[in-house]
Amino acid sequence: MSFSLKVVDGDIATLGSAVNIVYGMDKLKQDVSLWLRERWQSDRFHLAYGSILDSFIGGVIDDSTTHMVESEVMRVLQNYQSLQYRLLKEHPERLSADEVLVSIISIKATVNYDTVNVAIRFTTGSQQIGQLSVGVQT
Repeated sequence: MSFSLKVVDGDIATLGSAVNIVYGMDKLKQDVSLWLRERWQSDRFHLAYGSILDSFIGGVIDDSTTHMVESEVMRVLQNYQSLQYRLLKEHPERLSADEVLVSIISIKATVNYDTVNVAIRFTTGSQQIGQLSVGVQT
């Protein structure tokens, strides 16, 4: 099983004088949220990390915009799954079933002039159904 430092509003969450951690489905949700909010290719060591969701903000919104946003979310989720697959092949003990993104049930996007909101439903390796809402704004 792996874990991450818990992030709340862009800051590391603390419990008194100790840092807070997330694991299982909460880690999966946090990871996906961070992948979607981070600018694509902003990390020179992990070029597949991030998304271009912020590029849809402030542009022309037409019938194809929602589809393009949903396609971008699917691309990011597939990159995340690819990373998890490599980790499972090399070190299966490092991931718990709760934090493995097995399938994407649905992606629903709404695009406004200054925000992009995405709702994702997915299943984990432990057959749990999870939901996540992510908002990206300027």
